[in-house]
Amino acid sequence: MRTRNTTGRAVASAAAVLAVVLGSAGMANAASPTVSSHSASTAHASPAATGATLTEASITFFTLDDNKDHDTLLTVQVLDRSSRVAASATGFFGEFKDGSTHAVPLKLRPGFTWDSLQGGHLRLNIQPHGDDTWKFGYELDLSFSDNDFAPTVESRLSLSEDNKTLLDALQF
Repeated sequence: MRTRNTTGRAVASAAAVLAVVLGSAGMANAASPTVSSHSASTAHASPAATGATLTEASITFFTLDDNKDHDTLLTVQVLDRSSRVAASATGFFGEFKDGSTHAVPLKLRPGFTWDSLQGGHLRLNIQPHGDDTWKFGYELDLSFSDNDFAPTVESRLSLSEDNKTLLDALQF
């Protein structure tokens, strides 16, 4: 697992949005309920980060108390804001036993920038052979050419033969 850089792009983006909000709207308007913390997390890149390209992607799954069977096909896709696949992996990857951790490297498609991934999603899909319910969390790590990275983390999710696909917003 990587050490997180607390002064990375997300912090710079949030600070830039806050500066704009406070500077143009004034303190009274900045405290308005219409300004949410979610707005800061979806802000655009700071000028130094503009154009940084995706250089590496991996996902680590943390299986909780219901495993993924060995014969369940798993597809992982990182989608940009236009739903184009930026990185992916497909395979059975064996059984993900209860309480286990599994890292899966993702194959990159060239030319995807940090900017194009703003508003993007992670799509997870399983194709079980029969019945399979998998309860898990994950950490998706995206690395960029400017040496910054963006993790997306979820702690408790579930996929099954009745609910095969999950679409989760990327966190920046």
